[in-house]
Amino acid sequence: MWATRFSSVLFLLLYAHCAAEIVTSRTDPVAKLLNQWHEEGTAAGLSAISYENRDGGHSALNTSLYPGLQIIKPENGQTGPASKVRQQPVIGNCSMASAPEQIGCLPRGVYYGEPGGSVFLFQQYVNNNLFIYPEHLDHDAGGNGVGGYGDLLPLNTPTLVISQGSSFSDQPFVQAFLSATAAFSPQTQRFLIENKILMPTLQSIFRQSNKMVTTPADYLTGKAHPVVFDGTQMDEEKMVRLAHSMQPDSVPPLALLEVKEETKLENGVNYFEPQGGKWNIELATTPVNIARVMRGNVTEYGMLVSVSRSRAPTPGRQVAVSYHLLQGDPRFVHIDKQPDSALARIRVRRQPPVRGARGIRSHRIDIGVFATDGKTISAPAIISFYMPPNEMHFYDEKGRVSEIHYQTHNTDAGLPAEDKDPRWLLLMDALTREDMELLLARLLEGAFTSEELDTIRKTRRDIHKRHIAAENLARDPAQKDGAEKPRASGRDEIAAALQKALPGPKARACVIALLQALEKLLADPLLFVREQRAILALADKSPKSTAAADLRAEIRRLSLVSILQQGTDLDYKIVSNPKKLSQGEIYALRGLHLTVLSQILLAGALERSPAPAWVPPNITTPKTWRDILHYEGDTSAPSGWTRYHDTRSTEFDSRGRVIPPGKDKTPIAVSYLIGPDGQLTWKSAK
Repeated sequence: MWATRFSSVLFLLLYAHCAAEIVTSRTDPVAKLLNQWHEEGTAAGLSAISYENRDGGHSALNTSLYPGLQIIKPENGQTGPASKVRQQPVIGNCSMASAPEQIGCLPRGVYYGEPGGSVFLFQQYVNNNLFIYPEHLDHDAGGNGVGGYGDLLPLNTPTLVISQGSSFSDQPFVQAFLSATAAFSPQTQRFLIENKILMPTLQSIFRQSNKMVTTPADYLTGKAHPVVFDGTQMDEEKMVRLAHSMQPDSVPPLALLEVKEETKLENGVNYFEPQGGKWNIELATTPVNIARVMRGNVTEYGMLVSVSRSRAPTPGRQVAVSYHLLQGDPRFVHIDKQPDSALARIRVRRQPPVRGARGIRSHRIDIGVFATDGKTISAPAIISFYMPPNEMHFYDEKGRVSEIHYQTHNTDAGLPAEDKDPRWLLLMDALTREDMELLLARLLEGAFTSEELDTIRKTRRDIHKRHIAAENLARDPAQKDGAEKPRASGRDEIAAALQKALPGPKARACVIALLQALEKLLADPLLFVREQRAILALADKSPKSTAAADLRAEIRRLSLVSILQQGTDLDYKIVSNPKKLSQGEIYALRGLHLTVLSQILLAGALERSPAPAWVPPNITTPKTWRDILHYEGDTSAPSGWTRYHDTRSTEFDSRGRVIPPGKDKTPIAVSYLIGPDGQLTWKSAK
């Protein structure tokens, strides 16, 4: 009691000492509101708040704009992510990162790899500490490093903020969080600090103020809770108005989680990594975020979660808790709340990559858990499931996992990320060639009506002429200053042409017609084996110098897992009956055909990495095999599996032991290790 009274008195003394000061010397509308409220005594200001920069001043807040703000200087000039929980309220930033193949952004590279990192972030969160970090190159359109890597973040959490972009993209968030903190009334700010709920409250305000959130229902979707936030979508004025209107009895509740049960997976039986290694299933288990890597040959991952600890910060307010899928395919995520209970059973099945709120490809499922008293709503607690991009699971007619590929292809087709990109003109040209002697023209016969072909060809020619004229203008030193306007006009023409409906009964947009033509090529599992001689000949003529080598690498990858094999006539054939291909075999052949298109047939239009799907090395080790699982009757657990690797196969029993060929079928235990080539392999106990 005495400690609480003392802290209250101290807070009031600090507030009284700085009451005459302005909150900020900024001159924008938000600053004017803050200073007006502060002068009136209805806004607390920043005298009780500290700022900490940990990148050596690289992306430092201009603290001279905030005269009442306290400044923390890292001990001994240390830089890097926060490593200490401060006892005073802190809003900070660190604009540092490395390449995705190295550490990546600081949240992923430092905090998200193991449970201890998330525990530290939670301790910051409930002690009034919050830091902002840029994503750098960990959340960008593209795949395998071409354009970007997609979404590389394995979990989502409210315990920090990640900004879209690199250096300095964090600054707008630092300023907005400081502004919202300053806008609280003195009583509310003191209440939040003393109860250590400043950051959960700020996160609720910040996420409700996202410009993509236009209705209360939007707050319960991924629009409000992306893993990375775009600074252009932030509404600082809305944040300060929400904060200023909040009283202690209207502070949002807290949604708090606890795992009661979950699927147990055993290394060497359900998933495969080196014994005693660092490859975790559990990435986070805290009251505000739970994260798991979805490894394993189980059909689904299950978890029983309790929200019994969820509460309102003031007594007497009843709290209801709800679950909402923020990211993922709802067909594969089931949330069953137990009647008259604080428990919910979550069942998740692996799914293909999804698109996040900003359209970036992601391999993560996010479930938001929200607490409300009917008037205010909490920041989310988030449950994440990360699916390693290099794995793909397939299911039988009974819904059981039947086939797992552990080194799948990069699924990005390499299409232009922007609809103004001139590569769309190259795609139009390649897909609508008139010469039926060309392989691509023959393969696409019937993909377009004659009216559509005429329109696309004419549109491409017209825009191309103006595009070339603009480029010629740009190359002329005397006229290059006037080239940008026709260039921009040409890019706008491309975007408009893509969205324009083509003539004819289908009345489909041009871009839809182009994408459906591509899908026609990719959907044919026999494309390569039927046309391989022509494709191999064209590979040597491709404008991409690595095309032939890329194609050979893809053929070898499929040969190692017994999908392709070379016959006596030196042609490649599909090992299985082509009329009875499994889902996994069709999927693998699609990857081969993506390489054929991006490196050979559409080499000018598609920019794509033909390497297998890249995954951060702390998530999993590379495995060049595929497993076909076996079941006895209607059982849900596999009785064993056949592993295809190195152009041969090995049988395993349900406990992951090798069943030797020949008469002696005594299972042999195996252990997993990384081989000289960096790939995972195994050795027998005998």
